Amino acid sequence: VNIIGTQAAIAAYKHGESWRQELIKYLQSNLKIIEQRINHIPGISMRPVEATYLAWLNVSSLKLDKPQKYFEEYGVGMSAGSEFGDKDYMRLNFGCQQALLIEALDRFEKAVASRMNELSKAANS
Repeated sequence: VNIIGTQAAIAAYKHGESWRQELIKYLQSNLKIIEQRINHIPGISMRPVEATYLAWLNVSSLKLDKPQKYFEEYGVGMSAGSEFGDKDYMRLNFGCQQALLIEALDRFEKAVASRMNELSKAANS
């Protein structure tokens, strides 16, 4: 660690508590937005968040071979759960501005609706 990094760490520990508390409130607000939106998307569920800013979204009902690529085509960059041991999930980082999160969730909903329509058409064929 260099001297600048050391001084930054000291300043954060001495003077950063109010910022940290505001950050926690902001992340909790983002989490509420995600929970409300995900609960209204048929076929998608979410694991309870455990002290992080990562939402684990179950997308198994979409029957996608490459879910990460699929969502990227709709402009939503998430991490594939397969990278973390569970191919049924996608990992959404909600440590971002709320406007960006809302835009990502709009795109996510559009992607899910499109896939559900594809699956419905295939089932009716």
